[in-house]
Amino acid sequence: MIRRRVRRLALLVARRLGWSRNPMCRVWDRVEGLLIVGVVVAALVAVPLAVSVGRTAYDTGIQNAAVQMASGHWGQARLLQTAPNSAVSDTPNVMTSLARARWETPAGTWRVGDVPVRAGTPQGSSVRVWMNASGQVTRPPLRPAQVSDRAVATGVTTLMAMELGVTLVYLLLRWLIDRRRLAAWEEEWARVAPRWTRKYH
Repeated sequence: MIRRRVRRLALLVARRLGWSRNPMCRVWDRVEGLLIVGVVVAALVAVPLAVSVGRTAYDTGIQNAAVQMASGHWGQARLLQTAPNSAVSDTPNVMTSLARARWETPAGTWRVGDVPVRAGTPQGSSVRVWMNASGQVTRPPLRPAQVSDRAVATGVTTLMAMELGVTLVYLLLRWLIDRRRLAAWEEEWARVAPRWTRKYH
């Protein structure tokens, strides 16, 4: 019973792809069948490729974070001004802004510049900042969860872009095939029409 159903499904798929012995199936019908198979294969191959891209992005992000962690350190900076408030003050998210601050570098010198702090932090507050090897305040290394989120976003974006590309290529080729199929029908009708005209006159 199952074998019969599988065989019937296989025949249905073959007929749909133009691979049957039906004389109504033309060359361009078979070409369209090959196109459909190619699109399905490309769509399936895009999944592991996108996963690979996401995995590579994750590994690269972890390596970069490790390098930053090894070459920098946390330090303290004192605000020289109150951090500006965010324009959207009623949001539940923690808003950050840039405020003028002064901090000591690993070499023992003092620097003044803008550091990222929570909006509204008052002047004179001591804030935690990340400094690189040269004593410049930079963004801290990404946490593993942040690296993972970015890698997932990269993989999903890659998959969507690849699937969109496959779809656009399919639509373009399908349009070309339809044009060729229509031209073939017109050529065949041009050969057959005179015979029918003579037959019924």
